[in-house]
Amino acid sequence: MAGRTGVSWASRALRLRVPADLGRTAAAVVLVGAAYYLGARLGLSLSLVERNVTPLWPPSGIALAAFLILGRRMWPGVSLAALAVNLPISTGPVPALLTAMGNTLAPLVAAIVLERIGFRRQLDRLRDALAIVFLGALASMTISATIGAVTLTTSKGTDGLAGAWAVWWTGDAMGVLTVTPFLLCIPLFWELERWSAARWLEAGVILALTIVLVWWTTHIDVPLMFLVLPLLGWASWRLQLRGAAPAALTASLIATWSATRDLGPFAGKSLLAQMLTLQAFNATVALTSFFLAALVTERIEFARALMAASAELEVRVKERTAELEAANDRLGREIDQRQETQQQLTREEARTRREHQIAETLQRSLLPDRMPEIPGLVVAARYVPATADLHVGGDWYDVIQLRAGLIGLVIGDVAGHGLQAAAAMTQLRMAVRAYAIHDPSPVAVMSRLHELARELPMAEMVTLLYVLYDPDTGTVRFANAGHPPALLIDDGSTQYLDGGLAPPLGVLAHWDYAEATHRLPPGATLLLYTDGLVEKRTLSIQNGLDRLLAEARDSEWPDLEALCDHLLSALAETGKVADDIALIALRPLALAGAPLSLDVPAEAHMLFQVRHALRRWLRESGVNAQDAGEIAIACGEACSNVVRHAYGASPGDMHIEARLVDGSVELTVRDNGQWRLPADRGGGLGLALIHGLSDSVDIDSDPEGTTIFMRRHVAVGDEQ
Repeated sequence: MAGRTGVSWASRALRLRVPADLGRTAAAVVLVGAAYYLGARLGLSLSLVERNVTPLWPPSGIALAAFLILGRRMWPGVSLAALAVNLPISTGPVPALLTAMGNTLAPLVAAIVLERIGFRRQLDRLRDALAIVFLGALASMTISATIGAVTLTTSKGTDGLAGAWAVWWTGDAMGVLTVTPFLLCIPLFWELERWSAARWLEAGVILALTIVLVWWTTHIDVPLMFLVLPLLGWASWRLQLRGAAPAALTASLIATWSATRDLGPFAGKSLLAQMLTLQAFNATVALTSFFLAALVTERIEFARALMAASAELEVRVKERTAELEAANDRLGREIDQRQETQQQLTREEARTRREHQIAETLQRSLLPDRMPEIPGLVVAARYVPATADLHVGGDWYDVIQLRAGLIGLVIGDVAGHGLQAAAAMTQLRMAVRAYAIHDPSPVAVMSRLHELARELPMAEMVTLLYVLYDPDTGTVRFANAGHPPALLIDDGSTQYLDGGLAPPLGVLAHWDYAEATHRLPPGATLLLYTDGLVEKRTLSIQNGLDRLLAEARDSEWPDLEALCDHLLSALAETGKVADDIALIALRPLALAGAPLSLDVPAEAHMLFQVRHALRRWLRESGVNAQDAGEIAIACGEACSNVVRHAYGASPGDMHIEARLVDGSVELTVRDNGQWRLPADRGGGLGLALIHGLSDSVDIDSDPEGTTIFMRRHVAVGDEQ
């Protein structure tokens, strides 16, 4: 069907382009010249610069359509009409002749170029629409604009070559974009399927509504001209080029007429502003109309071709069925081979499932089983694996407690699934911990990870976001290697932290990483996540980011665990999860103005965190620095005794509480163990130090545990 249609179009085009005799050719040349002259008079009535530079030059579209439909032999009519138009408005015959040459040469070159690339005047393919825009209008019309603008400014001795060229070029281009599709659609009324009465009525309604709507929107001050676009979309969808081109031409002519008379949205604006508004509208109208028309026509032709292919396929299926019936005797010989193949597939499937189990076990074993208890901070995390079979991904996160009280947060995503992604994730997670302990700055960690990623045998892409939080200054420093940005949730503002951006790890040979800094006030929440939370197959990732921002901004969640559950339930896909989701949230707590209460494991590595939290509480409470330092030493000694003596080799917890009462700090350290008697090894200095640094010390031991109560008068605020 497609082949016969193409032949029919070609034959009809051939009959149009090759007149039967010289008389018909001459008549066609005269008609083309007359149409060109009338279009030129219409265009000159809309001129904005001098008398011969207009924002819409219909003759350029008329000439190009004539060359495409009737052939390049129509050039004498175009040239003579162009000369007749330019003689009265030029300073002499030479400028008029040069301008006419440019007006003829531009559409002639456009027609030659379009024919060379296989342009079809039916505009039934998207490539034809692209060709007439970029080659027929934008590129070729630079010829007439250059010749005309130079001739105009030279002959009249005026400045403003650039302005004249811009208006001339846009006018010629707009003429091609609006007039040429209209003229090309005229032969389609007898070449294609005839319209029914209902279609003609629908086309009339669309055209009438377009006239009324454009006329109204160009006579009011409110900029509502965009309302015509749905009508053009309707025409393109229902009637294709035959309906869209007349509506687009009508809209452009009315808008251009209104611009030349300073009406509606063009009133009171400068020439440049009027040109920008008008040409933006004309370009949008033209591109919307015949781009959509070409796309719809292409889809219709594709559907027809598909139906033809379906019919052909049905015939071939019948033939193939007959061949298969004749080939049944060969099936017996293939059974053994198929059984062997099935066994091989079974073994491959078992191997794949073992890899899946190994990768899943490896991935879950490397993710933190619980968040660390950090005094003064609340941390929560979630991990949701993909539900599809064998889709073990490379999403991961970690919380790293570093020296000087710094906290490192890291979240990453190794693209891909399976054992290779899990193995790469393992190497990167271990490397981040090692690099952060050596030098925790984001630039240093990212630079080393980049070098590691380039050396690792990974074919997949790796994105990573590393955040360094300093509780003393209340700031976060971060660097982002191609990962979704962190989200800061605060009462004042909820925003994405977009700084410190870099490509994914290992993509480029070298990259100079940079870090960004942002304040994280007490009570605010910093949220890190992987793309599985915001990316869906049916939605863009920007849409997912907007949904996450809306959910975080519109909700208040004092509990971080509840916040994580809410975001997963609101954003994650129900049923099958196509990609892994990792989520980690950090929230610093305000310590001043309330007693400090800490419950931490009685382990040696927690002593620094306790001292750091206590120093921060004392500092925020306004306690003198010397008093704060000695109180922290006394507390550290008490906690060290709990670690050494309370539980032995068994695990246990300790509770630390500090209050500011009447100018004194009351400090309590409590455990639930039984203190071992100290060995005679010269120890016992810790309690003496506690007594020396405190005004009073009470130690209470019973079967349920030991409580050390310390009190010290301190200088607060103005007392310092």
